[in-house]
Amino acid sequence: MKKSLLVVIAILVVFIASSQSKVDSLLLLCDKSSNVQEKANIYIKLSRLTIQDSALSNSYNKKAYELALANNLTLEQGNAVYQFGKILFTARDFTGAIKYYEKAIPLFRQINDTARLTTCYSYIGIANFNMSRSKEAIAAYLEGLKLSKNDPDYSAELLANIGLVHDEMDNFDQAITYFRKALSINLSIHDSVSMGIDYDYLGASYARFKMPDSAIVNYHKALYLFKKTGKNDRYAISLSNIASVFPNYPDSLNKSIDYFHRAWDKFQKLGWLHYEADIQQGIAKVLTQQGKYDEAISAYNRSRQIAKKYNRELLIWKELYLGLSEAYEKKGDFKQALANHILYSQYTDSVTKKSNFELVASLEKQYETEKKENEYNKLHAKNELMNVQLAKDKQLKLLGFFTALLLVIIIFILSKKYMDKIKAAELLSEKNKIIAQSEQELRVLNAAKNKFFSILAHDLKNPFHTVMGYSFLLSNNYESFSDKERHKFALDINKSANNIFRLLENLLEWSKTQTGSLPYNPMEIELKQIIDNSLNVLNALAEQKNIQLIVQYNQNIKTYSDPRMMETVLRNLISNAIKFTPEGGHINIEAQEIESEVRIMVSDTGIGLANEELEHLFRIDSKVKRKGTNNEDGSGIGLILCREFVNMNKGRLWAESTPGKGSTFSFTIPACTAVA
Repeated sequence: MKKSLLVVIAILVVFIASSQSKVDSLLLLCDKSSNVQEKANIYIKLSRLTIQDSALSNSYNKKAYELALANNLTLEQGNAVYQFGKILFTARDFTGAIKYYEKAIPLFRQINDTARLTTCYSYIGIANFNMSRSKEAIAAYLEGLKLSKNDPDYSAELLANIGLVHDEMDNFDQAITYFRKALSINLSIHDSVSMGIDYDYLGASYARFKMPDSAIVNYHKALYLFKKTGKNDRYAISLSNIASVFPNYPDSLNKSIDYFHRAWDKFQKLGWLHYEADIQQGIAKVLTQQGKYDEAISAYNRSRQIAKKYNRELLIWKELYLGLSEAYEKKGDFKQALANHILYSQYTDSVTKKSNFELVASLEKQYETEKKENEYNKLHAKNELMNVQLAKDKQLKLLGFFTALLLVIIIFILSKKYMDKIKAAELLSEKNKIIAQSEQELRVLNAAKNKFFSILAHDLKNPFHTVMGYSFLLSNNYESFSDKERHKFALDINKSANNIFRLLENLLEWSKTQTGSLPYNPMEIELKQIIDNSLNVLNALAEQKNIQLIVQYNQNIKTYSDPRMMETVLRNLISNAIKFTPEGGHINIEAQEIESEVRIMVSDTGIGLANEELEHLFRIDSKVKRKGTNNEDGSGIGLILCREFVNMNKGRLWAESTPGKGSTFSFTIPACTAVA
């Protein structure tokens, strides 16, 4: 242990000595130089090298600025002003940093230095983002984008930064759009690491957007790229992100725990042991969902111990206490549930206090920075001036300055506390509005389903009347009817029974999708198998109406989908086309692979649909009620089921139609290349 400590100390000594050596070398070079421009650039380099000591860094940069200003060196003036901003940015004084970056812009614009202008706007955006000033951040990033058209790497970074701002504002559609733009650029320049980060951002946005399927797909793409490029730190984080999405699927809870364990193995190898707190908390949430409440409570307590060990209590304890409260409540221990919920409520106050502490620390750091700078100047003044009385006067002024600064800090803290209370009240009001809106949406959805079931009841009633009526006539007056009449009755009964069976079969499949009991088993499958299986069932029906089925597609196309669902979708669409196509017509079944998806189209030469009918075609609360060309019945639930199945397979379904000329129903499903 002692040997290890000595090695660490030795490394630190070498590092410090190396840095000091560079500073000494530059100072020596500066003393020897007689070129004003060279001296200004050396002082800027010294400022950058000593930026962690903000007072010393600021002192060097002032000398550079004064030389540049006195000798009309525009580039060096701009670099020095920019460096003032960088010093404040490093000290997390974002407001002060922005002021200097904005002062640097006209200087760089004067010499048409596009690269430095872009950098200024980028840092202005980052500083505003850190202060939660979303609009100002986006405005700065957009100015940077205008200037970075010839630099795809910088453009991609700025687009991703804009996406992060929109994600923070819960503008998920906008965030996803910008992340995809950044991804497209990184793809064109083959920057695999940045592509992985863009996919990670997309996964996070989709997860917060309550779209777990899309989140997992993008996280897996990020995982593949981070593994390929050896970015083990990002790879571990992506594993943890995927694990946190799986609880959205009740049958994937064990998979979630497995991914958390895999992530933890990676974090251990990286030496990031503090992440165990997050891993244990994620596992605890899954265990609670599985009904393993004692195990969940143990995992939460383990998370608390680790967080305390690494001083991370305030970062994760809010969710921890909320999770413990939920686990104890479901276990039936309401006393512990209440105690933990109280701790959860108190956490909010703790976070507020910590924010105030961080604010004080930031101001104190600024105070120390200014103090060091003045002491440094004072030391030089002592070497140059021997007047002791002047030094005492400066000390008195410094004391007055510190007193005034302390008063400003106290006033600022009190103002901040008051503003926090106002913000908390506004946040509570906004949440109440969201709850009211959600209740209204649930009422609308419930009304739509009630109307849907009313329509179904009506559709079931008609074929049942036919069956009951004809069967009653046959059972009571069988001998009074001719063979031809009895044969007609039997055909009508059979036709109505088939309609009832198809309606109930579709209704059963639809109900499974609504309750989550329908298994979704996507796999790699040849499109030919799906089409052949569907046509084997429907060829006879088409022949009865003398309708020609024309099939055109590349038989080598493969899809990644649930074959049973896709056969159901295709059968319903072809069956509907047969139903609404007159005898002697034809139906085209086409398929083509476009980028990462397969598009399948079923076109008929039937009676077509009007625009108002198309608008209600896939709605659950209304349906288009029309007879087929041979007076066939239809319920409309088949198309609703098709839409559900296509959505489950990550595709789209739409229709195009012209009255009297026919209709085209198209849908997409992922190609195998998209999954690979």
